[in-house]
Amino acid sequence: MSEFQSLLDNIDSFKGLLVKHEEVIHQKKVVLQEKKKIAADMQAEIDELTKEFDGMEHRKQELEKTIEEAEKAYSRITQSTQTLQAVIQQEFHRFQDPNPLGSSSKLAASPKS
Repeated sequence: MSEFQSLLDNIDSFKGLLVKHEEVIHQKKVVLQEKKKIAADMQAEIDELTKEFDGMEHRKQELEKTIEEAEKAYSRITQSTQTLQAVIQQEFHRFQDPNPLGSSSKLAASPKS
């Protein structure tokens, strides 16, 4: 019977190992659940930051477009101002010309009636 007793002792040892192993599994399961919770929380934070970043990028693009359009408008205004200034100067000089018909070159080019 000592052989059988040795087998029973081995079975008891295996049962003890099984209990310890189940305890380790339970601990690992708890740690895994905690880590999954942390990962889910971090993913939620990442998603929120990504959404915020995307919004900021969109706003940046809108601002860049606004600046570009404002610069184009400024350029057009500057050109128009220069054109207006040139026209005003021409008209000013025309009215200051002692010859009311214009310069002598205009007289030579105009046909006589």
